[in-house]
Amino acid sequence: MRLTFPVQVLLTLLSFMSSLLVAVVAGVLSHEAGAPPAGAVLYGGGAFISWMTLCVCVLTALGLLGHHHPRE
Repeated sequence: MRLTFPVQVLLTLLSFMSSLLVAVVAGVLSHEAGAPPAGAVLYGGGAFISWMTLCVCVLTALGLLGHHHPRE
């Protein structure tokens, strides 16, 4: 199934927003567990990168992201 470009952009934005939420939760939880603020930011950044990578990989594997090849 090939999606239109605007739908692919929306899926990417949804991935970005969910990654941002995961990063904030991870950073706050690590700070509450005793990490210094800089460490909590780094922990949240790692969670963001990991979750965003996972989302993009899954969407690409499902064929929902990628190049749109016009029909001949």
